[in-house]
Amino acid sequence: MNPEATPSFKLPWFIKVPAKVLSALSAELATKFALSLFFKPLKFKIPSRELTMRESAEVYELLTEKASDFKVFEHKGPGPKVLMIHGWSGRASQFFKIWERLAAEGFHLVAIEAPGHGDHLGGKTHMLEFVDAIDDTVKRFGKFDYAIGHSLGGMALFNALKRDIWFSKLVIIGSPANISNVVQDFVGNIQMPSKIGAKIVSYIEQRYQLKASEASSDYLCQIYRPEGLIIHDRFDQDVPVENARNMHAKWKDSQYLETVGLGHRKVLMDSKVIDRIYDFFKN
Repeated sequence: MNPEATPSFKLPWFIKVPAKVLSALSAELATKFALSLFFKPLKFKIPSRELTMRESAEVYELLTEKASDFKVFEHKGPGPKVLMIHGWSGRASQFFKIWERLAAEGFHLVAIEAPGHGDHLGGKTHMLEFVDAIDDTVKRFGKFDYAIGHSLGGMALFNALKRDIWFSKLVIIGSPANISNVVQDFVGNIQMPSKIGAKIVSYIEQRYQLKASEASSDYLCQIYRPEGLIIHDRFDQDVPVENARNMHAKWKDSQYLETVGLGHRKVLMDSKVIDRIYDFFKN
């Protein structure tokens, strides 16, 4: 493991111990325990470096059609409109470095803070609520030229394409290729066996009336093909780089940037990454 690309969090004992015990005792109980964690974002302190963006942007409190609270940050500019959406347990201001650069270049920026995240942290949410927030944001702010999704936000953007929402250029950063990978990475992180992951996927398909494979980015990128840029770090410990390589192979004519040593989150602050995003949008 690259020392600069460690996982986003260390598994606390009060998750590790029950996960191990329940996995040994009962697959049903273990699945219930895993589901109680899977749909609940983790809480992280907002670092001071992100406060300028949070305080200088115009901020809107919105509701999805299903009445889930979420927040939107806006910087008005004369240039192309760019939508940004973070990943699981993330927040809009993680894009602050990208935001600063694109704002300085005159772009019109809108960043979503998804239901159950940021200042609305608490309770349960899921990827389809991210998509609902994208849908409502487009209805509120109009069509967007480009979009950037980090981690699960990238998959949410692909699912938004299914709702007749279009972006001519799409950047995904540290994003999972499919729902099965998300689930299996999750159960691996909480040290449960893969059979629990299979049960979670089955639950998701039944609960939300969807086929997991058909809501996955590596499937959708073959049907909806905006001009794409995939960015992923080789040592990303949250979403393995194989996800990006798989996406690049399936997403026709996509561009690919593989960084080294930035991990899952620092990649959002790297100047060379930001230059590549700017060049992608301008050319």
